[in-house]
Amino acid sequence: MRLLAPVLAIAAVAVLGVLALQYEKRANEHRLAVVASEIAGRHVEVHCPGLMQKLVDISPNAGSVYFDGQGRPADYTDLNDETCSTLSDFAEGKTGSEDSLRVARALHVLAHESFHLAGVRGEAEADCYGMQRVAFAAGRLGADPREAERLAALARSDRAISAPPDYRSPACFDGGALDLDPASHTWP
Repeated sequence: MRLLAPVLAIAAVAVLGVLALQYEKRANEHRLAVVASEIAGRHVEVHCPGLMQKLVDISPNAGSVYFDGQGRPADYTDLNDETCSTLSDFAEGKTGSEDSLRVARALHVLAHESFHLAGVRGEAEADCYGMQRVAFAAGRLGADPREAERLAALARSDRAISAPPDYRSPACFDGGALDLDPASHTWP
């Protein structure tokens, strides 16, 4: 009996730890789904990897949305662990200025995938539209307007350098065909 009690205590602590991680994951998914739904214009879900998925995930994609044979997007996006963790830390106020680029990239991924969820199939279009909603996403996750705009500017300058060719569009500029607010002369 004396040996059984410590084993049960260790097992209970491990189970409680897994349950706490699961709760945090679900809370973050819900928080991100609210933002993604607003951008997509419909109710969608955000999936973050669980403990086992984190151990085996080798995908190079920060996020993805599945489209069916008729071109309809799924009702969810899968985000990788780095994106989910970064957005969770950001929303909980656990990031600092040294994390700004990582946060700006994660916000852009969330916005980009949200436009895929809205039905935008092209990567260049989703990338451009997503860039225009980084500040919105940052604000919805708790940033004040000044910080949200700073992160959006950082995401824009990063994408100008890091976006692959098929994620770029010559129509992505103030007043261009992909400008979500062509009446404004502010970009984005």
